[in-house]
This record gives sequence, structure tokens and C-alpha cells, in this order.
Amino acid sequence: MKDKGGRFMGGNPAEFAKLGVANETELVGKSDTDFFPTNLILQYRKDDIQVMKTGKAVLNRVEPVSNPDGSIAWHVTSKYPLRNAQGESIGIMGIMRDFDRDALPWNLQGPFLKVMEYIDTHYSEEILVKDLAVTAGLSMSQFERRFISIFGQTPSRFIVRYRLTKASYLLINSDRTLDSVALDCGFCDHSHFSRSFIAMFGVAPGKYRRSRL
Repeated sequence: MKDKGGRFMGGNPAEFAKLGVANETELVGKSDTDFFPTNLILQYRKDDIQVMKTGKAVLNRVEPVSNPDGSIAWHVTSKYPLRNAQGESIGIMGIMRDFDRDALPWNLQGPFLKVMEYIDTHYSEEILVKDLAVTAGLSMSQFERRFISIFGQTPSRFIVRYRLTKASYLLINSDRTLDSVALDCGFCDHSHFSRSFIAMFGVAPGKYRRSRL
């Protein structure tokens, strides 16, 4: 739970583990800026404000979230307005699931579970949107419309960002060279990898690695 200023008011043990804190005392009063890269926080805060302003929940938002080691993983997040006894908006309540451990949210999206499995298996290779459409059993136009409605972004952008989440883990948890990480995560050259990484994380891959040593 967060207040109107974006400060955490409470959480559960799963949230504590995700954010790398021991208990609620270490969480309360802090904000997303204490745990997540700046470039990721912009969307989080945008959704928070939308929920508080409109009173309407944001359901099953697919977004990247930091792990305690600094790497990034994909989650399904839903946010609901939090009101006091007088019905006044005082913040938001969120539910977040890590699909690497819990496939249930993806089952709710039907054929898109197979799409995610395909991307996870082939992210180091070339992935064509038409192949994803075939995997989902949809036409290209149907697939792209439904993908954007579920993930809030185009399939091509999602694939790049998915590869970057995998790269973030390798940068922190392996001693592979930057070129090796780029290749293993499906980037054809280092410059493309570096530009994409900076766009998502706000820093170059090498600096990102050094900041977590």
C-alpha cells in the first residue's frame, strides 16, 4: 500500500523479500525511488496517479520490476484505489506477481501464455512477430491489438525489453564480457545493446554492472 505521495504504508512478507527489506518497519515511509531504477518508476507513478485520480483500478499491468540483487524480472501488477471511511482517496493498494514463479496470471490471458513461453525460449535468437501470432493462433492484426491491450506496448518493444531484463541478470550474476551478454540476449552488436540498455535503465551496461559490485 502507498499513500498519495507514493510512500509505502505497508506490505506483506513477499513484498519485503522482493524489495530486499527485513520487515514492514524498513519499508514504511520509503518510496519507489529507494528500490527501483528511475526510468522504471515513471510508469509506476503514472499508474498510481491514474488510479487515485479516476478511482478505477489498473488490472494486470505487465511491467518490469527490480529484484533485490538489482536485476529485473517481469511481473503482472494490479492497482486499486485506497479510500478512508469518508470515501476520500488516500492512496493505492497493489498486488504484484512474478510470472517466473507463478504462471497463473498468464493462464488468464489464454494463448499469450504460449507466446511468453516462446519468447522465453527464443529470446537469444531472432523472433518475428508473425511467428508469435502463429503461436497465439491469431492473425497479425488481431495479435498486435491484443498484445498492446495486455502488455501496454508493441510486441517488438516488449521483446527488446525482455532481452534487457535477461541481460541485467547476467551483468550482475556472471563475469561474461559485455559483448557476450549482448550476444546471449539476442542483440546483434554491442552498440545496439548499449543504446537499448541506456534507454531502459538510464545508465550504460558497464556502469550498471560496476554499481552493483
